[in-house]
Amino acid sequence: MRILTRLLRLLPFALIVPGAPLLGREPSVSRAQAVMRIWPGDAPGTEDWKVPEEGADVSLPNVGKVHVITNVTVPTLTVFRPARSNANGAAIVVLPGGSFRALAWDVDGLETARWLASKGITAFVLKYRVRALQKGETFGETLEDFANATRLRRAIALADAEQAIRYVRLHARQYTLDRTHIGMIGFSAGAMTTVEVALSRDPAVRPNFAAVLYGAALVLERPGLGAPPLFIAAAQDDPQLPVANSVEVFRRWSGASVPAELHIYEKGGHGFGFRGHGVSADNWPIAFEAWLAARENLYQPGRR
Repeated sequence: MRILTRLLRLLPFALIVPGAPLLGREPSVSRAQAVMRIWPGDAPGTEDWKVPEEGADVSLPNVGKVHVITNVTVPTLTVFRPARSNANGAAIVVLPGGSFRALAWDVDGLETARWLASKGITAFVLKYRVRALQKGETFGETLEDFANATRLRRAIALADAEQAIRYVRLHARQYTLDRTHIGMIGFSAGAMTTVEVALSRDPAVRPNFAAVLYGAALVLERPGLGAPPLFIAAAQDDPQLPVANSVEVFRRWSGASVPAELHIYEKGGHGFGFRGHGVSADNWPIAFEAWLAARENLYQPGRR
């Protein structure tokens, strides 16, 4: 538990609030159908990560109870399938946030997956590799500091995210999916990773469409040929990642003539997810659903 206690004292860019009380060690109950490893053997590049995976529930003043996981060494996909009568052949890989130090597993991950499944989309929640701050490690005070300090951590998360897309496409027939309708959605640090996956020049790992929530672009590349349409949402009162970062992502997509849609809400803070808080950001799922519906009849029931 000492690692998680230290985790609760993180600098900005994390979803976790300093001093939040622990509520327990059991994860939130889910109705996932399966959990699959994404790599055929040990995940490459983290063979020296030996600390066991840990999880705990924390109470956040503006979000509520959140189940947090850290020290992930075995990346997996947890699948949520829609009812057969409602399935539309689309899939979305879900990347929770957590500052590349942890994963906000339920608020960003499981709750997103349940919402997607209710809309006919097969959801794959990615438990990508993260670990708590190491001795002497600091992420700095600015977004530039954060980008530099997390370069290796982000490379690992990116490798897992790209492998997740490969896995879903490889198993598309098994899940009755359309290989041309594989998307990705990321929150906070997961959004940063989603942007990098969307910028990939390799079509095998690039999603067909993507969404980023309260995120940022930490690389200087412009979207290239084949970059996916992008949905972007954030709140003006976000105290951890200024909304200008989301505006910059939109500017880059627009400058490259790649379709993008930006929603800035006056109230919502950081980490609002799919939970209602009585603020304007509560409406983002409505806009997201409309945007999804415009993606080549994505919502036509039974489409394969």
